[in-house]
Amino acid sequence: MNGATGFFRGSFQASIDDKGRLKLPARLREQLAQWYGNQVFITSFDPSELRVYPLPVWEEFERRFLSQPSLNPLVQRLMEHANYGQEEEVDSQGRVLIPALLREAVGINGEVVVSGRGKFFGVVARERARAELARAFTPEELQQLSALEQ
Repeated sequence: MNGATGFFRGSFQASIDDKGRLKLPARLREQLAQWYGNQVFITSFDPSELRVYPLPVWEEFERRFLSQPSLNPLVQRLMEHANYGQEEEVDSQGRVLIPALLREAVGINGEVVVSGRGKFFGVVARERARAELARAFTPEELQQLSALEQ
């Protein structure tokens, strides 16, 4: 890791090419390289989203969960789900290969939105991003968020 780390934020239009490679947006790619290097772990916990973790962030996440009792069914499920992912390296052109199984499971190809989610990137189909933006927060959700600020 090089220097201080920050949080990935903002959303960017991107695409996945015919070979399954995601071209990372320049800003996120530069931050990734500066803060963590070019190794990532790609996985999914949601059938509509991929997660691209800098490898050091993923390794810390993995350490925390693997320190839990191994017979805990929820920990087992999480680790099984996560391990359908794959470790990859961002190439010199800023592309990273998305495993075919994950592309198929999440249903993404072509145009996507990559968004900074703090310590990782979320990757969703452009239609999913539009649908999420069109969904209003309920008054109850806004009240819960307001309580978190205090």
